Amino acid sequence: MGRKPGDSPLGTRRRWWSLWLLAAALAALAILAVACGDEEEKEATPTVAKTAAATPAKTAVAVTPSAGGPLKIGLLLSFTGDLSDFGPAHENAARLAVKEINAAGGVLGKPIEVVKGDDATDPSQGVSEATRLINVEHVQVILGALASGVTLPVAESVTGPNHILQISEASTSPALTAAKDNDFLFRTTISDAAQGVVLAKLATDSGLKSVCTMYINNAYGQGLSEIFSQNFEKAGGTVTAQVPHESEQATYASELDKCTSGKPEALAALAYPESGRVFLREAVEAGKVKTFLFCDGTKSADMFTDLGWPTFDGMKGSAPSSLDVAAGKAFETAYAAEYGSTPPLPFMREIYDAVYLVALAAEKTGSTDPTAIRDAIRDVANAPGETIDPGTDGYKAALTLIADDKDINYEGAAGPVDLDKNGDVLIGAIETWHVDAAAQDLVTDAVFKVDLQTGEITKVE
Repeated sequence: MGRKPGDSPLGTRRRWWSLWLLAAALAALAILAVACGDEEEKEATPTVAKTAAATPAKTAVAVTPSAGGPLKIGLLLSFTGDLSDFGPAHENAARLAVKEINAAGGVLGKPIEVVKGDDATDPSQGVSEATRLINVEHVQVILGALASGVTLPVAESVTGPNHILQISEASTSPALTAAKDNDFLFRTTISDAAQGVVLAKLATDSGLKSVCTMYINNAYGQGLSEIFSQNFEKAGGTVTAQVPHESEQATYASELDKCTSGKPEALAALAYPESGRVFLREAVEAGKVKTFLFCDGTKSADMFTDLGWPTFDGMKGSAPSSLDVAAGKAFETAYAAEYGSTPPLPFMREIYDAVYLVALAAEKTGSTDPTAIRDAIRDVANAPGETIDPGTDGYKAALTLIADDKDINYEGAAGPVDLDKNGDVLIGAIETWHVDAAAQDLVTDAVFKVDLQTGEITKVE
């Protein structure tokens, strides 16, 4: 995939990005402040807090998973609904990791077991499926959900209160940092405090002066829209409107009218594929706007195939990405060998890494108890320790080190997975990409390494 070297000196770029990241952090804090506002504000504006409040405060777990049994992982993914384009590939990536680990002896001498649930990209169904995975399937760990708007209520009403470990590979909303999860929610992708900055910079560098946003009305969409908008306006642009929308409506004519009434040069589709394919088609057919910006939620080859690639040729977007590491290349090769090809979807490496973290933490603590795994997960993810790569050979090496009571530091297919006190990844990557109609592909243009601890963002050549 083509990556173009930056035109400006690295030092200037670093200073510029540092300022933008600080702005993003302030934006993230502002979003969290809104989420924690009083009840009058919640009634006036639909927020994530309302969605979470609509679910039970606690869902009782009937049976505690056995700490002596095999490690059983529940995959809470979207196989229907707005993010159904992503579910099957993420399941495949997780099962690839399980296959490699089991080939090395499994966890505590037993094969990992996997069971899946379909959250339909819906908070209520997500809570129901998470409860089923725990009560009926007796999983100790849940990987997912994809959508922040599903992950948040599951963490606050099911996994957190009932002390079940949950790791999301794809939920990027800054609101997850402050989730009331009893420290049982982690994620292996970086927060949208970074993506919103990169997308705003992309819009500015593309020469756009005015943009409206159509965002999915949940924690993910709201957070990304706010951070993008604040940073785009700080750079001199104008955001003519920020318009929320619900999932999978038959039409978005009203929302499109609101978004484009100020005659913006571009529309930022901060959505999911199933909803995006509806309002993007309507926008094109009605001639509402000619230029679009995309994000990870709308980085879907299936969506562009349905809409027609030529219409969007050359248009750009951003997405959380993976650093160019040897383990990532090995994952791509192994995935293609197992399933035929590797789709250009985000977060696949991140769920693969999540499986390895869970397995290594269980080995480290000598138990499949969810709390014990939770307590050991930062130990295997962070320094100090001998670096461990994914794959059967890497896992075997880790087992030997753990047996010798030595520290390990897992470095994943997506890059470092160092976890802070909130369960967030400290170092990650954001990419910019464009639609290539001739190749019918989504091509990466540049990847930026983001360090949320230092505030530094640098282009990776």
